[in-house]
Amino acid sequence: MKNGDVRRGSQDYEALDRLLMEVDRSLAGGDLRGASETLKKASVKAATMWGAVGIPRLPPHTRSLISLSEKLQRDLGHSRENHPDGLLTDLRELRRRFETEAREETR
Repeated sequence: MKNGDVRRGSQDYEALDRLLMEVDRSLAGGDLRGASETLKKASVKAATMWGAVGIPRLPPHTRSLISLSEKLQRDLGHSRENHPDGLLTDLRELRRRFETEAREETR
């Protein structure tokens, strides 16, 4: 336990990172629908890494990941508003934040 929370294992972070890498590849290749589906899976994975009875709020970067997924879903309905470059930038920043946390938590 760390600060009263159940620690997430390295395998959790590795699984999450694989999903985020797949989203990155899909966005870079212009496959917004594929990116959206995988981003939903990544959001669920991240939320379950912290989600438990009695946990009132998810960490900010997990909430940001879920928001990014919701934004991509909205953008899919408005093809002229799709901005994969901005999504890639946001996604890569979130990956860095999760990588930093993984290093700190799995020491």
